[in-house]
Amino acid sequence: MKKLLFTKFLCILLFLLYSFTAFCETRTVTVTTDIDALSAYEDGFAYDVMKNPYNQGVMLNDMVLIEDDGPGSGNSEKGTWKEELYQGLLVKKTFIIDDPSAFEAHLVFYMYPRNPDRKKQIPFFVFLNGRRFEGPPLSWHEDMWHWLKVPVDALKKGNNDIIVGCDAPKGEGYDLIIARADEYEAGGGMYITHGNTALVSAGQLEMEIDERSGKIRLISIGKNSAKSKDGGKNWVRMKLGTTDDVIGEYTIRLNLRRYKPEGSLLSPPIDLWDGISGYKKIKPQCSVSGIKLFCFGETPEGTSLTWQVRSADTSDMMSDEWEDFETAGKGQNVTANLGDTTKRYIQWRAVLNTDDPLKTPIVRGVKLIRTIDYTLPENRFYVWKYENIKQRYSSVKFSYEIWNEPKLRILRDRLGIDNIIKDASGDWEKINLIRHHVSQQWHHASPMPGYPEWNALEILDRRDRVGAGGMCIQFSVIFIQSLASIGYQARHINIFAHETVEVYVDELGKWVHADPESVFDSYEYETTTGMPINCLEQHKYFLKESGLSAENPIDWQAPEPWTIWGNPGKIAGSPVPLDFSTFTDWINDPNKVNYPPQHVLAGFMRMMPRNDYFSNPYPRPLSQGSSNWPWNGYLNWYDEATPRKLQYSLHSDRKIDFYPTLNLVEFDAARTEKEDEIQIRMTTFAPAFDGFEININDTGWKSSPELFVWKLKPSALNTLEMRVKNKLGPKGKASCIQVMYHYKEPFAPRSPGW
Repeated sequence: MKKLLFTKFLCILLFLLYSFTAFCETRTVTVTTDIDALSAYEDGFAYDVMKNPYNQGVMLNDMVLIEDDGPGSGNSEKGTWKEELYQGLLVKKTFIIDDPSAFEAHLVFYMYPRNPDRKKQIPFFVFLNGRRFEGPPLSWHEDMWHWLKVPVDALKKGNNDIIVGCDAPKGEGYDLIIARADEYEAGGGMYITHGNTALVSAGQLEMEIDERSGKIRLISIGKNSAKSKDGGKNWVRMKLGTTDDVIGEYTIRLNLRRYKPEGSLLSPPIDLWDGISGYKKIKPQCSVSGIKLFCFGETPEGTSLTWQVRSADTSDMMSDEWEDFETAGKGQNVTANLGDTTKRYIQWRAVLNTDDPLKTPIVRGVKLIRTIDYTLPENRFYVWKYENIKQRYSSVKFSYEIWNEPKLRILRDRLGIDNIIKDASGDWEKINLIRHHVSQQWHHASPMPGYPEWNALEILDRRDRVGAGGMCIQFSVIFIQSLASIGYQARHINIFAHETVEVYVDELGKWVHADPESVFDSYEYETTTGMPINCLEQHKYFLKESGLSAENPIDWQAPEPWTIWGNPGKIAGSPVPLDFSTFTDWINDPNKVNYPPQHVLAGFMRMMPRNDYFSNPYPRPLSQGSSNWPWNGYLNWYDEATPRKLQYSLHSDRKIDFYPTLNLVEFDAARTEKEDEIQIRMTTFAPAFDGFEININDTGWKSSPELFVWKLKPSALNTLEMRVKNKLGPKGKASCIQVMYHYKEPFAPRSPGW
């Protein structure tokens, strides 16, 4: 009997020893991670840099717009906001330039032609530092924005005077727009940064400090604009407009194609544990050593590249766990030994500088080599389902409305939103019920006079007073704030001659264009998949249907139509697979051929980089939509077929700047020292974040910390779902991992007599 017991004990001991040895086997591997500059540009962070069109790298942004009118420009109800140009009356704008070097230069004017017959409109003329230039033909697309290309050698260091006139008789020339001084505060303030103004209060750029005074640089409104009624013999300032009493600045801008002095490119977080074959989804415990960084770029004379790195134990880019950046080296090709680390994630940054606006450094990419020691577990885990995402963040600051802003609750009650959605079964149904309800509040009308602020309550008050709240922008504001009142994020989008809304739909896990205007009241969807689409997707269909491409890009200043909107016969290929959700009489009226489906309106798109209009009423554009968008705080989309508009400063061709990841869980799964445990770390970006929830093996959703240990059931299919809680109720789309765990019981053979 004792012999049998000893034999049994020995068998169990040998099995446990074998199992421990197999589970704790240690291996070493050398791993290389290559991140080219374009990959970092698409998935990381980009500030004042852009893709280099020639060598697949990243360079400094090559457009600088100098303007001092952005905050106050547009249709004002405080008095005159136009200057009529006709024979004998001249206007002057002065730009102070430290360095006139540029590849190209354009003067940009915001002037309405007064003659209704475009073909008979007498052109304007311009004197730049004494040299005369004829104004360009009227643009078909936007006949109030005029781009005049001028020779760079006509510019000079110091004061540059631009004099504009027209030989047309009074009443047949142009109306030049004035940015009134009393409109600046609400539109962005009087601050200057990189020559621009509205961008400052829009939260996009840091304010510049005057080197001599140590103070924030301010615009002296009215200093740079003057007019003459006697052909240029005498000039007056601070008495502009048709009433000769306006203090302000003419909406005349100078666009220089030259490189900005500084920019930076940041990689997405790099997981140092990545690269072990067969363990991409559930990683073993690792230690990392011998990290080497190889940086590649180009630095022409007068330019520089500074390479920096930082590390953390989380991939969450919003986390305070990230250390400060430290310089790894300077130059076009840098090798740095970073040594060992106890941190799991690393991020690199390339800082680009130039002293010559005609030269730029170029970032090519980075290679990271390291040694990974890891404990190789016995491979008895099988991942059967893996639904995970990569968090992606916008480089452009977006200010979200505070979830508990009191006005949201007031609006929610005033519109009876709870009653409207009480029987809805999901996010998309709730959103569309609210969309339709908002569209029914009044019929499209002018918001003038008494243009309301971007405040749904004020707009509804206007409706009650005069019978209409306004036009498309007012419907959009109410829709955005109504959605925010129940926890959904939405933002204002401007497309061709129209203001509309994109909303983040949690159950779909994407941004979608939903239009609450009384005459639209619809969304557009793909007929091949049934999936509702966003404005960027609509824009791509617009390009396809109009035959526009890198080889045939949009010409914003072309005098003839270049799109099916202006020329219905201009269609390339077969119709795109899109349809409307709503068939209104207005949309389907055959007499309204100039009002096509939404994807045609999305030929150009720009976004207001905030939706906190209740808690922060300003900055905002002046009388949005009543004049052709002269405000300079939008984020504007561009691509190879859609060139940048020269009247704006802030552009992006990065999808994640418009469509960052929202309310989704990115998770990391790693083995622990115990065979039946997996360590889970969750990260998210959620504006009204109220914690994480997990659902293990369909036992129900429960609150969870971001870091926890998932204990597996033996010889079973284990399922873990993860999602984000919202303080106002909506739940994020769930991420999921499903693991089949085959547990081996210790061998204990049955013997006679046992």
